[in-house]
Formats: sequence, C-alpha cells, structure tokens
Amino acid sequence: MHTHTHLKQANKVQGLNCITAESSWRLPGHEKEILQALNDRFAGYIDKVRNLEMHNRNLEAEAAALRQSQAGRASVGEHYERELGDLRGLLQQLTGEKARAALEHEHLEEDIQHLRVRLEDEARNREELEAGVRAMKKYVEECRLARLELDKKMRALEEEATFLKKNHEEEVMELLAQIQGAQVSFDMRDALKADVTSALREIRSQLDTHASKSATHAEEWFKGELDQRGSKEIAEYRRQLQSRTIELETLRGTKESLERQRMESEDRHQDDLGSLQAGHQCRRAITNLDNELKTTKWEMASQLKDYQELLNVKMALDIEIAAYRSVRVRKHT
Repeated sequence: MHTHTHLKQANKVQGLNCITAESSWRLPGHEKEILQALNDRFAGYIDKVRNLEMHNRNLEAEAAALRQSQAGRASVGEHYERELGDLRGLLQQLTGEKARAALEHEHLEEDIQHLRVRLEDEARNREELEAGVRAMKKYVEECRLARLELDKKMRALEEEATFLKKNHEEEVMELLAQIQGAQVSFDMRDALKADVTSALREIRSQLDTHASKSATHAEEWFKGELDQRGSKEIAEYRRQLQSRTIELETLRGTKESLERQRMESEDRHQDDLGSLQAGHQCRRAITNLDNELKTTKWEMASQLKDYQELLNVKMALDIEIAAYRSVRVRKHT
C-alpha cells in the first residue's frame, strides 16, 4: 500500500514536471533553450523509467517472496498483483509519453530547420533589394551628371554662336564703312574725271559681291559648324539615352522579379503561418517572421518610390531633349 501511494505521488510529480516543461515551451525563448528543455525532459523521463523498472523488479521480488512465504494468503497476493498491474500500466504510460516526446522533438527540429531556411531566403531577398536600390541611386547620379554636361555644352554652343554672329556683324560694318569711304572719295573726284564713275561702280559692285559672299560664307560656315557639333552632341546623347533606357528596362525587369519573389514569399509565409500556429512553442518564431515580412514590405515600398522617382527623372530628361531640339530648330530657321 505504501508503495502504491509512493507511485501515485511520483505520477503527480511527473505530471507537474510535464506541465512545467510545456509551460516553458510557451514562454518566448531561443531555439537552443527549447532544445535544452526537451533534452532535460527526456533525461527526466529516462530516470523515471529506470527508477520505476528498478522499483518494479523489487516489488516483483517481494511479491515472489511473499507468495513463497505466505502461499495460503491469497488476498495479499491478489493485492500485490493489482499493484503490479498498476505499475505495469504506469510503465506503459511513461513509455508512450517518452515516444511522444521524441516525436515532438523531431517535429520541433524540422520546424526550426524550416524557419532557418526561411530566414536565409529573406536575408538574400533583402540583399538583392539593397543592391537594386544602390543601382538605382547610381543611375540617378549618372543622369544628373549627364544633364549638367549637356547644359554646359549647350551654353558653350550658344556663346560661340553669339560670338560668331557678333564677329560677322563687325565684318559687315567694316566693309560698309570701307564702301562709304570709297564712295565719298570718288564723288569728290567726279567733277574732274567722268570716266572714274564706271570704275567706282565696278569697285562698288565687287565690294558688294565680296561682302555678300563673305556674309553668306560666314553664315554657311556657322550653320555647318553648329549642325555638325549639334549632330554629334545629339547622337552622343541619343546613345547615352538608349544605354540608360536599356539599363532602366533591366532594372524594371529586376523590380518585377523581386516583386514576384516578394509575393511568393508572402504566400509561403501565409501557408506556413497556418501550420505553425498549432504549436505554442513556435509563437515567437512566427512573430519574428511577421516582423521580417513587414520590414521587407516597407523596403519594397521604399524601392518602388525610388523607382518612380527614376521614371520622373527620365521623363524630365526627355522633355529637356525636346526643348533642346526645338531651340536648335529655331536657330537654324
């Protein structure tokens, strides 16, 4: 009877230990702490099973001794038989709990491995997104520098055109002054030499022709120089714009790929969330994954904003190119 009471108390202690271990699983902790708790629980189960087996052997020895010494007392033998049956049932119960604990330990290791793979995938996605952001920033800086360079070259062309126009006007004024001076000189001698009139007309005609040819030649040279330089600048800018457009399309494809990966990651997260919510020991891991997913969504929103800004920069550059071409056309006309 005393032995049966001792076993009931051991069973209660075992139940308390199980509740304590299960409660410790519910508390937030690191994976190593969970594995350590499971290992401690297994060690406790093994010790309890060994103690019960030893106690069972002792009881069987005592029962055998009692049966030999008190063969006539059948009631005592039946009592010990019942107690032995209870002990055997308790032993089977402990064996089943040990098997369940081992199965839970195996499932927990699988869940932890799955979470590690998920975290590694999220880390890789985050690195790819950061690389995309750096590429976007570099592209924006290159566009800004290209715009500054084009503005500088446009100002240089405008200054050169102004200088050539001013120089041409000065040459024309100088030729006109020479013509007027020659005209005054010949008019003063007209009274004395009538035959000089035809020579003056011829000289004036030659000077007018020379001035007209000089003006036409200067204008044609200026237009040719401006067209040549402008064509080279426009061709170079078109090449740069085409290169930037290709890079933008590449980044757009990268962005779409990252968006698909994000959606797939979110779908996998929702599926895993439904399966992991059944285990109390994985609540902290689920919370961490939710936080990681929210952070990833925020970073994706930020990168989409940067991408939209790049598109706006490209549109602004297209508008500036159109304005530049319009200025060139007006200058030519």
